[in-house]
Amino acid sequence: MPVLVKIAIRNLREHKSKTLIIGIIIALGIMIMLLGNSFMETAARGVQRSFIDNYTGHVMVSAKTEGALSLFGAQGPQTGNEEIPRIPQYERVYEQVTSLPEVQNVVSQVSGFGLFSFEEKGNQFGILFGIEPESYRSMFPQSITITAGRYLEAGEEGILLSESKVKEIEEDIGTILSPGDSILVSGIGPMGFRIRELPVRGIFRFEQDVEGLSQINFVDVQSLRALLGMVVATASQMNLRPEDTRFLEVENPEQSLFDDSLLVSSESQSEEFSEEALLDILGERQPGSYAAQIDSGAWHFILLRLEEESQTGTVIAKLNGWFTAEGIEARASDWKVASGGFGSLADTLQIVFNVLILIIAVVAIIIIMNTLVISVIERTGEIGTMRALGAQKQTVRRMFVFETLSISLIFGLTGVVVGAIVIGILNLTGVPAPNEFFQILFGGEVLHPALPLSSLLYALGIMVLIGIVASLYPVAVALRIQPVQAIQAE
Repeated sequence: MPVLVKIAIRNLREHKSKTLIIGIIIALGIMIMLLGNSFMETAARGVQRSFIDNYTGHVMVSAKTEGALSLFGAQGPQTGNEEIPRIPQYERVYEQVTSLPEVQNVVSQVSGFGLFSFEEKGNQFGILFGIEPESYRSMFPQSITITAGRYLEAGEEGILLSESKVKEIEEDIGTILSPGDSILVSGIGPMGFRIRELPVRGIFRFEQDVEGLSQINFVDVQSLRALLGMVVATASQMNLRPEDTRFLEVENPEQSLFDDSLLVSSESQSEEFSEEALLDILGERQPGSYAAQIDSGAWHFILLRLEEESQTGTVIAKLNGWFTAEGIEARASDWKVASGGFGSLADTLQIVFNVLILIIAVVAIIIIMNTLVISVIERTGEIGTMRALGAQKQTVRRMFVFETLSISLIFGLTGVVVGAIVIGILNLTGVPAPNEFFQILFGGEVLHPALPLSSLLYALGIMVLIGIVASLYPVAVALRIQPVQAIQAE
């Protein structure tokens, strides 16, 4: 083996230009791969941390549907065409999830979509999260900061508007909203439109704002249920007047259908039309006015925060097993499902990036192979002499594999060191998101990339793989050289 090492080092020195070409390709490839994977993994962790801490928790429980269901509905955060189903047997489900030892905190939520109306000035779209203020703040204590006004109080009717939405309304509509003002909200959904006038209790901002979710606003859950038409039928007895049941006592209803004696005359009273009269028709605005109609037990989601993030898979398996055993049409999902397309965005981009790196690696291997084949042809006499002196094919194979691995490891480690230095600098300075897309990807406005151990091990594995694969064809060419022909050619 020492002899092969000396021969390999000598050959690398004698073919400096070819060695540098191969080495630079390997170093650049490894550095780009390390930087890219570092960015992707850091971004993925940032998005995960942002959603778990501010929006979804570790586990989401919802009704079972054919397709994926997120906190924003069946088709993502920009649609309101499909009704979000309620959790069946909510009380039993809630009791079960709170009984699990892995669960640290629980909150229930209703999600919907609405239009903020400003008379003839226009409308603004908004995502509405219906919450119970105390439990929601306990679940996400650091998620929002009140910048004006105050937080919702228990049992209080009102809405919390995001700073982004208030700014958007001011720029597009020309209306400046402040705590204490009232805003007209129309619920959007398959049940049609329902209107409520809600007092603005406060204005907030997310501590880790994800662009695209700036449309989220918080509403007391009872008001959102009213806007979405989440009502329950009454079981109280209805008393009818004699004239209301008069037609039921007729012996021959067909003949008496147009009998004047069955007609009840009434006088209509006209009154002046006003906005107040319209609102009285569309919906009472006083707190608690829907108490007899709204289904106070209706919830779309239950969000769970666990003691340990590693317990997520176990808890999901436990809950889905229990739902199946009890015949309850509910489902437990992780934060990625709860976040809709946002959670899988970083993973998708990382897969795309790795495919591009794979293509680059294939091109690099082809270039290295061609360079090594030229080197083999130039060293035909040397190889033939070695074979004539008794060197086995295995010895020749080891010599070329060792040379290729030496180039891969030396220049690959150089790429790793340079890449690590660049990542360290970017970690200190931060990488600002250039647009909204990157804000979603970074999980915020600035990304501080780190160097995960997995990326480092992945880079080292790629280096070894390139060295082995790139040497296969050149070695095969070298082994086909016959000693006699090589000596004659020399």
